[in-house]
This record gives sequence, structure tokens and C-alpha cells, in this order.
Amino acid sequence: MSFKDYIPTINVQFGNSTKKTPTTLTVAKNNINHFANISKLASSFINNGSPVWRNLSELIYLLDCYEDNPVVQAIINIDADAFGNMKFYIKDLKTEEIVPLNRYEKDNGTLAKLLNNPNPLQSTKEWLKQIRVNYKVFGDGYIYGSVPVGFEDSFDYQDIKVLNGLPPYMMSHVLTGKWLDASNKNDIVEKYVLNSFNGYKRDLHPNTVLHLNDINIRFDQNFNKGKSKLLALKMPITNIAKAFESRNVMIMRRGAMGILSSDAPDNIGGTLPIGEDEITDIQEAYKKYGLLEDQYPYFISPVPVKYQQTAMKVKDLMLFEEIEANAIAIATAYNIPELLAKYYIKGGTFENLSASEKRLYDSTIIPESEDFINALNGFLKLKDFGIELIGSFDHLHILQKNKKEEAETLKVRQEVSEKKFMSGLITYGQYAVEIETELFNKSLENLYIWDLNEKQLNAIFGKQSTEFKKEESNEE
Repeated sequence: MSFKDYIPTINVQFGNSTKKTPTTLTVAKNNINHFANISKLASSFINNGSPVWRNLSELIYLLDCYEDNPVVQAIINIDADAFGNMKFYIKDLKTEEIVPLNRYEKDNGTLAKLLNNPNPLQSTKEWLKQIRVNYKVFGDGYIYGSVPVGFEDSFDYQDIKVLNGLPPYMMSHVLTGKWLDASNKNDIVEKYVLNSFNGYKRDLHPNTVLHLNDINIRFDQNFNKGKSKLLALKMPITNIAKAFESRNVMIMRRGAMGILSSDAPDNIGGTLPIGEDEITDIQEAYKKYGLLEDQYPYFISPVPVKYQQTAMKVKDLMLFEEIEANAIAIATAYNIPELLAKYYIKGGTFENLSASEKRLYDSTIIPESEDFINALNGFLKLKDFGIELIGSFDHLHILQKNKKEEAETLKVRQEVSEKKFMSGLITYGQYAVEIETELFNKSLENLYIWDLNEKQLNAIFGKQSTEFKKEESNEE
């Protein structure tokens, strides 16, 4: 059952600054395409504070793409599953100390309680995955923070009771029309509206909704909403659906594997046709043959016949190759390594699968999670408390191995740099840069090893005492 099966009618209201009574338009379920024309009309209201209407035909297409297309769903789930592996840490902005979220106790565990159980129905991982899937499917992600009545204008994380992800296909925006000179979100968005299937609507204060949106370069009535990447992938998505459909048709309605025709010669060099009785005899006899236990593997015909193959092999249509090629196109659009898409389609093992998983985190998940965390920090107003949230994936085995390799590489580089410094090939400042450490005394930056005394060398190689540091400070 698809999304459109739940929608009997759609009520759309256009606010009108010159009329007190809004105009209501009812769009039948089977007339969804008419909504595209309505969306064009709504663009003329972009500056007068009217609602931004949902393009329902577009939203239905996006939802069906994810729910009905196994390749699209698999690729987006690869991303969402990886994103859901995020672990939260807290950084003290003054001391720069970083501790796991569950060990942060300065607020008596309030923040940990909120993020460990964002709402009664979801764990942290489920919550993160749902937000990520919505963002990747629709180009928009919404997080609603429930606060006490009257707190909407000014609240922080300690006032939030629950955090819920909102379905983008049920969200609409009411704009103020003052976006050009706006300095904050309230100057642009008057309110968000959550529309339910039973006609119930809930107005949401813009401060209580964290809106994450993908890139949108089209300036129309939805200029403040994201654009889904699936919209540009309509052709490869359609090709995948048709390839699966073709395979299904060949399995369900493949017809005869071949033709048995008479091979009995007549008196003039031709062949005699098979009679109706003979056809019946051959078909009955043919049922006894096959590859099952109670069947014969070879067919012996009571009459002379010849066989001509008519069934086409599935591999000859190259449907698997078609699905794979289009899956790679979708994976590329979502910055998912193509090898992970191939692994889903073909299965099996790949020698460089681990490298592809690392690439997924390094080039997609980690950079995009930083944007998410920055937005979440602002929404929860954590900097007002001198802290910030950090999303980390370092606990994953595949990245721990990567960290180990980096540490081993750094160790080798440090050993080489130390030999160069000890040989007088580089200055102390160059040595510090190569081993990625800070200068303990900036005045020594341009000096070579023979310019340094024993105490300074001991300090450089980590042997300085507290007394030596004081002495150096007094000398300066």
C-alpha cells in the first residue's frame, strides 16, 4: 500500500490579503497532477506571508521511490545505518576537555537523558536514522522540540521534554514575506504547520523546529525548503523498476521453453504435421520428465519430433547489468562508494570493501554529521552553558584500524624527522611542524641543533622538569 492510498482528498487554502475569507480548493485523489498548477500559482504569494504549499505529486513520488524501489532504499539505508552509528561526546569550551555524553554530570544528566531517549518510541540510533532517511529522501529533515507553553520564544535544552522527527511530506511553512532583510529564522518563517491524514493540523512555533534542508537553487514558493536528489534521478530509478518488472514478467509469463514439431518425412521431401491425438500424447508423456525425483531426465517421444528453443535467457537481456549501472548512478549522487552498491546487488566479498566503508565515513558521513551537530548545538543552545556536542565515529572498528595506521605512519615520520633534526638538516621549528607538535619556546624556532644547549635539548625531547621551565621563563 502506497502513500497515496491513504489520501481520499486534499484541502488546500490560499490566504488572501484583500479578502478576509480564504479560498478553499478540494483536489481529488485521482487528480494529483492538478497540484503542480496550484504550486505555480502559490509562487505569486511568496512575499505576502501566505502558506508555502506542498507539491503533493512530488512528495508521493519521493515516498514511493524509497518504499517501492529496493535499490533506492538500500542505498539510502547504507547512508542512514552509518549515520546512526554516531556516538555523542561533550566538549567543555573553556578547558577543551572532552567526555562521553553519559559521563557529563554538570547538569545532573539532563542532556544525556534527553539524547539517550529523545522520545518514548525511539532510541538514539532509531531517531538518528529516521531523521537521516527523511533528509535523504525528501531533501528536508525536521526535529521538533516539545517545550512548556509560553517557553517557545526562549528556551534551552533543559526545557525540552522530547525530540521528535517530523515527516517532511506532512510539513508546510507559512512565510512572513520579509526574507530579503531577515537576520533570523523568525523573520522568515511565521510558523510551521504539521498536517495529519485525518485533517488535524498543528501550528508549530518556528523556534521549536530545527529544519535541515539540502541544496535548493530554485527560487520559487519552496525556496526555503530542500530539494531531494531523487528528483534528478528519475530516469535511472525508472530503469531499475522496469528491469525488475521485466524479470518478473519473464518468470511469471515466460511461455514455452521451445517448440516440438513433427520430424516425420512425407513422400515429397517435406514433413508431416502432428495430429491432435499425437499432440495430446506428447504433452502427457512430457509431464513425466524433468529433474525431480519422480521424473525421468530424458524424453523419448513416441513419434518423430524435432525441438526448437524459443525462450530467451534472462542474462541475454543484460537486466542485471542495467540494474547495476543505474544503482551506481544513484550511489554516486548520494556520495556512496559504488562498491557498496555493487555489494548489495551482487553479494559476495570484495577485497577493498573495507576501504569503501572508510571512504563512506571520511567523505560523506563525518563531514555531513558535523553540519548536523552544529545545527543541533544551536537548537539546544549548548554554548550558553559553555559546552558543545560532538558526534564521533571513532569507536567503530573500521575507523579504529584507520587510526592505528595513522599512528604508525606518524611514528615513522617522527623518527625520520628526529634524525634530520639531530643531523642538522632542519631547524627546531621545522622539526616541530613535521612531528605535529607545538613549540615549547618560540624564540628557538630558527635554531639548529648545534645552537641549542643541553637543557633546551632536554626540553625539546620531553625531558624538561618543572624547575627548568621556570628557569627558561625567567631567562626570557
